[in-house]
Amino acid sequence: MKESFEPKFKSKLGLGLLGLRLSIALVFTMWALDKILVPEHAMKIFTGFYGLNSSSSLLVALGITQLVFISIFIMGLWKNVTYLIVLVLHAGSTFSSFAKYLDPFNNLLFFAAWPMLAACFALYLLRDHDIYTIKILSQLK
Repeated sequence: MKESFEPKFKSKLGLGLLGLRLSIALVFTMWALDKILVPEHAMKIFTGFYGLNSSSSLLVALGITQLVFISIFIMGLWKNVTYLIVLVLHAGSTFSSFAKYLDPFNNLLFFAAWPMLAACFALYLLRDHDIYTIKILSQLK
């Protein structure tokens, strides 16, 4: 069932969702660039938070893949899939830092992940109202 909104509200909602999408993409872009430009740092994160050992070349390839994905996300293409992937990836990142939340005053910055997780969730829930996208390409099958 498709709900109908006033044009002014629809436009405001669309702009708000665009803002969420672009700000979420900024964080994901920085994470991707970290893998490409400073793979040693990304290796420490993968080992410390995820218990995974990885090579710098693998992380660079992952970072490049992530940049391609983020570009698709920024354009608002295939929202059912891309917005869900962003939500799942950020949830994994947020929950993998659980130990940091147990020592909150030494790890205050980690709490910034929670509002971003809520933003990812809201963007996913409201994806049908995210109207400022590249519509022509998303209609190709």
